[in-house]
Amino acid sequence: MLAIGDVLDGRYEVIAPIAEGGMGAVYRARRLMLGDEVALKIMRPDFGAEPAARERFLRESRACAQLRHPNIVSIFDFNLDDAGHPFLVMELLNGPSLRQHLADRGTLTVGELQEIIAPICGALQLAHERGVLHRDLKPANIVAHDFGGGARVHKIVDFGLASVRESTDATRLTGDHQFIGTIAYAAPEQLTGAPADPRADLYSLAVVVFELLTGRVPFPGDEPMAIVTAHLTMPPPAPSSLRPDLPAWVDLVLARALAKRPDDRYHDMEAFGRAFAASEASGRPTVSASRVSGIATVIPGTGLLGTYDLGRRIGPGRLGSEVFEGTHRALGHPVAIRMLRRGAERNWDAVRARFLREAKTLQVAHPSIIQVRDYGEEGDLVYLVTDFIPGASLRERLQADGAMPWPRLAPLLAQLLDAARVLHRRGGLMCGLTPDIVRIAASEEDDGERLMISSAGIWHAEDLLATMREQTVRGSGIADVEVRYVAPELLTGKDADVRSDIFTLGVIAYEMATANLPYDAASLPALLGAMLRGMPPDPREMQPTLPESAAAAILEALRPEPSDRFESVRAFKDALDLDS
Repeated sequence: MLAIGDVLDGRYEVIAPIAEGGMGAVYRARRLMLGDEVALKIMRPDFGAEPAARERFLRESRACAQLRHPNIVSIFDFNLDDAGHPFLVMELLNGPSLRQHLADRGTLTVGELQEIIAPICGALQLAHERGVLHRDLKPANIVAHDFGGGARVHKIVDFGLASVRESTDATRLTGDHQFIGTIAYAAPEQLTGAPADPRADLYSLAVVVFELLTGRVPFPGDEPMAIVTAHLTMPPPAPSSLRPDLPAWVDLVLARALAKRPDDRYHDMEAFGRAFAASEASGRPTVSASRVSGIATVIPGTGLLGTYDLGRRIGPGRLGSEVFEGTHRALGHPVAIRMLRRGAERNWDAVRARFLREAKTLQVAHPSIIQVRDYGEEGDLVYLVTDFIPGASLRERLQADGAMPWPRLAPLLAQLLDAARVLHRRGGLMCGLTPDIVRIAASEEDDGERLMISSAGIWHAEDLLATMREQTVRGSGIADVEVRYVAPELLTGKDADVRSDIFTLGVIAYEMATANLPYDAASLPALLGAMLRGMPPDPREMQPTLPESAAAAILEALRPEPSDRFESVRAFKDALDLDS
């Protein structure tokens, strides 16, 4: 179309070709007056002869020029060459597109992609607020620019298919049933010719995110009609089913963003950007639930997706589950949602059965037991919903505040032991309870604190062994935190009883008093050996405010032989002398 050395409009000298597509070609050019380099896009002669195509090209110039944002490519000029072909002059980006990155380096990490997608969402939010839709988001249209010194920014390019939503029928670029775009990234409503709004761009960006994380689009294939059919009728796979190292919340975020119905997606790009800005380290995200794995069986608008919105990630739960803040959509009631997905490293049937049994056991009315509001299954996901209790976990409190002096520790232990007694009367146990699943909240009754547990314990040795990770079972490390809180008889194949709970309560009491575990080791065999020796340091060496009677009671609860421990929670509580 153009040759090296050609000069357009007396101002732009062509230096080299950059890319060529069905609509036109892009060249590297030099602005003769300024001496800097720009990108010059010119329409193909056969395309430029069509009034609608020329109008679309002009639309890109106008749409992009009004969008001044650091993550949208800047438009400098628009004109016609001597032959009447439209051309566009824009800033020259010196980095690779995300398509090139994917081809050269493969998939991105979640952290790498978070840094890219959040500002891209901000740019698209601006475009949408100005009434402009992109309609052709794909990895090739997000391009990096390096400023030097390690500074890099990604920018959206090619608003050539942009649609100005306020346009009248007289200026509409496509008919009601005409599709322009790239079908692998198109939203279902685009493919059917239905009116598109910003949520169509959101769907397309979600496909881009999916591909950059997994190396493929949700609906791959060579047959266009098959791809269209999949977008319209097939649920997308869970990203984690293609890349198991992805965190659970990524599945959640993309499940909603890729919903078939626009109303089931995030309401705008800003919301999607906040959701994908999530990270396990930062304690986010703001997401809407679908499921953690096996997205294919979830029907948007029903079940977990239709009932609850999710907020930030609170932290880990039992058995490798994750706990999120949430809101009951209809009631506006804050909840905590604990979700567990199938994992290849565990016996799923055993994990699932234990998870749901623990949920049922927590149907107990007690101020220190967080009651379950809902639980269920969706494909390879099991979940339970409880009231949301603001406040930190016991683990977080110990990490932040250190060992608890006796005046603070005594009332919290009293609450914990009272909850254990109620569970025991209902036939439940809390053996294996850990500080991760104990919360410390402000008391509604006074200015003190309220300790609350959110999970029941282990009944049978086979429950524990069947749900352990392979690393723990093989003795190469301890990948299951709860084993440090489990009575030694369970680790040797015996079932739990009330005295097993006494041991767990003793471990937690010891840790609260000292900020240290009574027994710890790098492997399960070494840990079991330490427990069977039964000689932890006197807790008063680390917590001088602890009364002698309380220290003695805690050590008695930690004895290796069940018969040497207290026979009941009441006996343990009495020996602690919590009123002293």
